[in-house]
Amino acid sequence: MPPLKFSMLFLFVMYLLSFQFSFTAAADPTYVHHVCSETTNFTRNNIFESNLNRLLPSLPTNASRGNGFSKGFFNATAGQDPNKVYSLFLCSGDQTTNSSQNCVTFATRNVTRRCPVSKDTIIWYDETEIHN
Repeated sequence: MPPLKFSMLFLFVMYLLSFQFSFTAAADPTYVHHVCSETTNFTRNNIFESNLNRLLPSLPTNASRGNGFSKGFFNATAGQDPNKVYSLFLCSGDQTTNSSQNCVTFATRNVTRRCPVSKDTIIWYDETEIHN
């Protein structure tokens, strides 16, 4: 990504707690917090939104790919400047691939609802699967 030039930034931070509990099937991740920029917004039905709508659905499948150094970290872009969309997600290193994909799926569906026209967005989820 170009230094200090972010059209869209998604940071998906997920935590997996393992305090002597066993893990079962993935549960819905718990929403923690989000931040929407109030100064960098886009107009609906434009090229930026088209690029955003093309990029978001591709992110969950990349939760297992990683960047070559670690699973659960990935960045991607769509489009060309000045309507280029940047994305980034980070999952806790001890999460399973399914947990990461589940959390990224929820975040990509939820981010445009929580920040419908913001170009700079951060959203956090807690991907905890605690069962006795």
